[in-house]
Amino acid sequence: MEFNKKQVKSILKIVFISILFYFFVKEIGTIFGYFSVVWNVIAVFVIGGAMAFIINIPMSFIEKKLLSKSKKLKKAKRQLSVLITLATVVLIIYMVMFIVIPELVRTMQMLIAQLQEFYDKLPALLNNLVNSLPITEETAKNIQIEWSEISITMIKTLQGLATGIVSSSTAIIGGAVSTVTNFIMSFIFCLYILFAKEKLSVACKKVMYAVLKEKTSDNILAVLILTKRTFSNFFSGQCLEAVILGSLFVVSMTVFKMPYALLIGILVSVTALIPIVGAFIGCIVGVFLIMMVNPMQAVWFVVLFLVIQQIEGNLIYPKVVGNSVGLPAILVFMAVILGGNLFGIAGMLLFIPLTSVFYTIIKRIINDRLEKKSIAEEKVNTVSE
Repeated sequence: MEFNKKQVKSILKIVFISILFYFFVKEIGTIFGYFSVVWNVIAVFVIGGAMAFIINIPMSFIEKKLLSKSKKLKKAKRQLSVLITLATVVLIIYMVMFIVIPELVRTMQMLIAQLQEFYDKLPALLNNLVNSLPITEETAKNIQIEWSEISITMIKTLQGLATGIVSSSTAIIGGAVSTVTNFIMSFIFCLYILFAKEKLSVACKKVMYAVLKEKTSDNILAVLILTKRTFSNFFSGQCLEAVILGSLFVVSMTVFKMPYALLIGILVSVTALIPIVGAFIGCIVGVFLIMMVNPMQAVWFVVLFLVIQQIEGNLIYPKVVGNSVGLPAILVFMAVILGGNLFGIAGMLLFIPLTSVFYTIIKRIINDRLEKKSIAEEKVNTVSE
């Protein structure tokens, strides 16, 4: 059997790819080690680019919708839009840091005080329990607890923990300094991108069209535009959904005269940025806060949360976020589960727009192939009973 040149090239490609895959599997540990080194080098630029992309969403809205009509601010609208966006972010962080967290700390202090009160009463409760049990004097002597030995063991354990904390404090401080330094450098890089995004876009296009074929460059550019639009719509929809959900909690809790309405509303809005499961985190903390004031109201808060969660899960989230990225509700749910299992919270946030990009591309490819095959839409859209 003879092979033509095209078949030989296909065979060689398969063999080459198989060899590469074999070495990849065999040396996967070393490869990931190299990836870690590369990530340490480019992390500042990747994080800075991600920050610029997220900040650019509200910044572009402010620049194009709010400041574009003013002729006096024409030269400074980019600077003003960046300042307004950053001020909004700082305000949100301030509300979380100085409203939500202090209230949580105060509640924790109340809980610790109640636990201390319970601890003080514990010996008397145990004595009453022992006296109520049918235990003989001889049995009581046999089960006496050596409190001195327990105290010595606890002291040694605490000393070991203290030694470990002291020995690791240097590494913790060094890691914190490194994190802060990387954040500052990423933020500076982010500002460079925001102030020169048009020039950078033109420069990247020139390089791409100079190096690659025109058709390939067109396809890459189309995918990048689709990705940008999808991610922008998703983050905008996610923020809108968080605001709507938080507002529902504030209004409903105020109507039913539940405590901490504004605090829990802000907390739910912040945690709701995590797709689907974020609101449950806010609910747990909300129950904890209300329970310190009125345990019965905490039960009614759970009922209220379940009602609002049904409204949010069936109406708000699929419509606001699902439609914003062009995904059916079931694919939104699947993307959240898959992304969360693979990469945690970051995976939940990224997999919805990524799934939308792949969904749109695959949908276009399928439609193009059906059109080339001249298959009527009625034939594939008809649902068999």
